[in-house]
Amino acid sequence: MKPKGIDKLREKLPGYPGKRIAVLPVIGALVLLLGLVFMLVMDTISRLMPGVPLLAALEPLLPVLGLIIAVGTGISFVRRMWTKRDKVKAELGELAYQRMVPQGLTGVFLLFSAVIHSFVSVRSLPPGPPVNEITTQLSNSFLSVVGVPSAVDMGLRIIGGGLFLLLASLTAMRALFTFGFDYMLVIYLYFPEESEIQNHEIYSVIRHPAYFSLVLAGLAAILARMSVYSLVFAFVVILALLTHVRLEEGELVERFGESYLEYMEKVPGLYVRSRDIRSYLRFLAGRSILVSRED
Repeated sequence: MKPKGIDKLREKLPGYPGKRIAVLPVIGALVLLLGLVFMLVMDTISRLMPGVPLLAALEPLLPVLGLIIAVGTGISFVRRMWTKRDKVKAELGELAYQRMVPQGLTGVFLLFSAVIHSFVSVRSLPPGPPVNEITTQLSNSFLSVVGVPSAVDMGLRIIGGGLFLLLASLTAMRALFTFGFDYMLVIYLYFPEESEIQNHEIYSVIRHPAYFSLVLAGLAAILARMSVYSLVFAFVVILALLTHVRLEEGELVERFGESYLEYMEKVPGLYVRSRDIRSYLRFLAGRSILVSRED
């Protein structure tokens, strides 16, 4: 069975005929790997170069700086796909989307690398322990600090982090299979006349189900590590996500006007209300129904 939206995606990417479309996920995977390697190097550069006093002094800040650089670069690439749309469409017409989609994918996969990095224990990375004791303290679990036995600490973190990571993965996969590759890769942004109103039940529960998966992943990272670093890392990723959501919703308000503003007042953007949990679980199970957003 062909994935939903793949034909529409191929139609809008004539420069990637046949199997050549596989170049795009390969680019994404390489960007993810490079972003992750960059952040890991920033985490450990003081250990790789132990003779540099300045690096030792700055070591506690370097993991955060590395993440901010990666996330900032990622969000700037994503924003270009939105902010440069009119200019590139004026130059290239229908080929504008093909020109810009690699930049969008680069930004998205840099954000994915930041999410993955949020699960890293900075103090446990090779080639050895941190050279600054503050780095160790910022990477320690809160539970161990307050005296919770290590076995219980690890068990709680594995269960909590694992549960939210499972929810994040299921939410992302269900969004992809429900709405299709064309919507996930924002074809409608460059071809608004071809977009369709999405009246799935989930949209009466949360405005951005796909982005919600990143919020869940951030919470999973916090619970998996329970450290100051995990809190800061997740905060940076979620802040970048909120920045992008504001950009996207500005576009949607421009297109749909007052009706979308009213919709924003009725339905939360990146969290599920307790009364809507059953609807959210139906979405995860693939049992959502079609409803009107005014319902």
